[in-house]
This record gives sequence, C-alpha cells and structure tokens, in this order.
Amino acid sequence: MKLFRYIIILVFSLGMIISCKKKKYPESKTENQPPFYFTADINNTPVNLAAGVDGYYMYSSYIQGPNNVYGFIANLRKPDSLYGTYPNSLYIKINDSKVTAFGAPVTIDSALAPKPYPILAGASYSAQFQSFYNKTASSYMWNFGDGQTSNQPNPSHVYTKQGKYNVSLTVIGTSGCVSSMSYVQKIGFPATSCIATATANATGGNTISFSSNAQGTMPFGRLWNFGDGTTSTSANPVHTYAFGGSYPVSLRVIDGNNDTSWVKLNVVTQADVSSCSTNFLVNTVTTAPSLDLSNITITWTDASGVVYSSSNYQQPASSYFQIVSVENFDKNENNELTKKIKVKFRCNVYNGTLVKLIDNAEATICVAYK
Repeated sequence: MKLFRYIIILVFSLGMIISCKKKKYPESKTENQPPFYFTADINNTPVNLAAGVDGYYMYSSYIQGPNNVYGFIANLRKPDSLYGTYPNSLYIKINDSKVTAFGAPVTIDSALAPKPYPILAGASYSAQFQSFYNKTASSYMWNFGDGQTSNQPNPSHVYTKQGKYNVSLTVIGTSGCVSSMSYVQKIGFPATSCIATATANATGGNTISFSSNAQGTMPFGRLWNFGDGTTSTSANPVHTYAFGGSYPVSLRVIDGNNDTSWVKLNVVTQADVSSCSTNFLVNTVTTAPSLDLSNITITWTDASGVVYSSSNYQQPASSYFQIVSVENFDKNENNELTKKIKVKFRCNVYNGTLVKLIDNAEATICVAYK
C-alpha cells in the first residue's frame, strides 16, 4: 500500500515538473511593428499613418538647392497618385546646417543632431530706412521692433518674417537737442495691403506743405491731425499754424478693404529756429535671399488633396520641431544611404486660405543623403 502511494506521489511530481517546463514562455516581444509612422492631432482630429499599413510607404530622398544647401526629405505616403498630390500624406524636409559644394557628398551628422530646429516660416525681407533731422546730427539710435538695433543714419535691416513692427528712431544733435519718432511699419505685406507714407516741407513762416502716398485698394480715406487741434481729409494739404513751433502730426489712411495704415511726423515751422525734429521712412522693402540653414519645412496633404505647408504661415512661439534620436538605416530603393530619425513637433500649416494646427505630433521618419 505504501509502495503504491509512493509511486502516485512520484508520478504526480514528475507531471508537475514537466507541466512547469511547458508553461515557461519566452519574454513578450512586439513583432512587425512599423518602423516608420506619424501620429498627431490635426485641428483636433487624430491622424495615424504607418509604413506597411493601408498601402503606405516611407520615401526617403534629398535635394541640393540653388544655394548649394542640401535638404533631407522624408515622405510618408501611398505610392500612386492620379492627380499629382498624395492625400493624407506627410512631407518633412530638414535643411543642412551648412553649404556643400555642388554635387559633393555631405557630412550629415552635424545637420541631424538631436536638438530643437527652427520651422521655416516664409521669406525674409530687407527694409531700407531713411532718416531726416533738421539740425546737424551727432548720433542715431534705431530700434527695428524685432529686438535689433542700429546706429547708422540710413540702415538696411533684414526682417526674418512678415509682420507689423514698431520702429523707433532717436537722434541727438551736435547741440544736444534730442528728438524721437516711433510708429508701426508693415513689413513683407503684399501690394494689396494698405501702406501709407507722408512727408512735410516748411515753405515759409508758419506754413507747412504735406504730401502723402498710399498703396492698397481704392478708394482711400485720409485723416490728418496737425497737432494743434485741426484736421484735414485732403491727400496733400497745406496748413498754416497760428504760432511758430514744433508739432506732432499724424496721418491715418483707410483703404477700400477697411485696411488701415498710420504715419507720424515731427514738424517744425520756419519761424522756430531752435526746435529739432526727427523723422524717418521706409524707402524700399525687398525679399531677402536666405540660405535657411537648419530650417524645417512640414507639409500636410489632407484627404481631399489640399496641400498645407508650414512655410506659408508665420509660426507662433508655441511651434517647435525636435529631433529626438538619429540612427543609421538600410539603403533605400535608389541605393542611397539613409538615416532613421525620431521627431516631435507642433506647427501651423497654411494653404493660402485656411490654417490647420498640427499638434502632439510624433513621427519616426527616414531621410536619404549623399
């Protein structure tokens, strides 16, 4: 009886050992996870794309622009398009941090270091300023409204983005007389935007002749305030002051689209020989050439094939682009070297009419290089 009991116990123990060995599973691993993907909220709508899912593929390439700066390109999209656009697709271009000789290989590691990068926000603009001072000047101090300054009489300044800037100029004369002028300048706006200029000329005694020019959509409505309690709606008024002296003059112009522009002037009558006055104007604004080193361009094509780009819109301070990690990857279908990059970003994209916010964006992308 005891022998039978021992046999039962032995058989049960062996069964337990065998059973435990069968239940010892290997560590869990996620298989076939797409190496390239994009997730984000676009105008609060979740978007999820992945290479190898629903026909998507990660295309990697590069381009060397006319300024000899390489752009490293990732494009997560479906292979075919009937209309030349790829609905529900992501395109990212990362500009190199340096200029490379035309056609030469590039050292890419310095261009793709894990760090924040600026999002390309459109063209830069070069503004040529001209100052006016009715005495002999000894010093000039410009503040261009974007944190930059100059002590030149007639400086040229490059604005990195379109905007309205409160520009100020202070001039000190050799006699110690100080005069300042400050008002908002529209920089980089199209010709359809209302932008006004004005000048003044003391013609004799207490009489001053004013003139104005305006661009935008006709008709223009003007309102001069001569600084002595009187006004005029003429384009080029002549005004006689009751007393000689210096006066702050302003001009408001409203065009046919209700767009508004302001101009301010310091004026001094000829009868006043002691007062000093400072004025300035913007002679020209031209698109400034830029290498756009290390700049990022993000393009989203929606389900209807409408293309939205970060380069068409002035980015707010909350926009960012961060490279999180970089590693070598396999050669692409063109036998080109590639890098696998993980990024996070937030930006606005624009199609010329509508703005979309890409928020909480995360992606693993692939770019090629030479």
